Amino acid sequence: AALEALADAMPRQRHEAWVREVAQARQAFEAENEEYYQTGLTYTDAVHPAVIAKELADFVHNGEIPQDRTTILQGGYGIARYTRRYLRSFRPGQIVNGAYQYGAIGPDVGYTVGVAAAVRHGIGAQADFQGHPIIAVTGDAGFGYTAMELETLSKYRLPAVLIVYNNNAWGTWSGQANNTLGLPVHLFQENLRYDKLGEALGTHGEYVTKAAEMRPALERAYQVALDESRPSIINVQAKKEFWQRDQYPPGFLGKVEPGVMSYYH
Repeated sequence: AALEALADAMPRQRHEAWVREVAQARQAFEAENEEYYQTGLTYTDAVHPAVIAKELADFVHNGEIPQDRTTILQGGYGIARYTRRYLRSFRPGQIVNGAYQYGAIGPDVGYTVGVAAAVRHGIGAQADFQGHPIIAVTGDAGFGYTAMELETLSKYRLPAVLIVYNNNAWGTWSGQANNTLGLPVHLFQENLRYDKLGEALGTHGEYVTKAAEMRPALERAYQVALDESRPSIINVQAKKEFWQRDQYPPGFLGKVEPGVMSYYH
């Protein structure tokens, strides 16, 4: 009450210049996102992260699903640098960030179990969205740490769609590109079929190798979650070289303007 009284007593301030700056930054940001997406479509030998991000955002925000319905677990080290640019949060608790700020590596599949359970039971901010499918995003490196939690998702029939950005490497690989001895530690076997692993553990599986396959795979997996209350894994085949800006611009992304690291708005 005291703070409210002080606020009422203070003269109202206007922030037209700041509002204009943010609006201009938003416009430039969205134009840049569209440029990244169109560039990503030109790479036909694998699925670019901008394509994954744009197709996912369009599916959950600009299609038949209400914008605020789908809870999204945002994980992954490299892929998150793209998906967080396109995804929006239209309510509290819609975007659940991976726990990387606590130094955890690869928590995303286990985290998916918890988020899916919270939505199933309508806990906290998820109360109004109880029972709806969720979507989670992770990378192949992080996926390896908690992949067996796919069995947990299957056992409890949790309606989660897990997207795995499979670029055959850790997101840190490019820093070791010229290190003959160090590089192999950062690389995986090529084009591993994580979708087959998921199927063996009871999930629905999709393997996406072309940009045009991304949206149909999302639609099928989401429908499985709706109709059967079963999890799905969408194994999206990328390539590690997408992180090299000189070969595949825009490469590994950094922060956005106006430099405040604000996403999902």
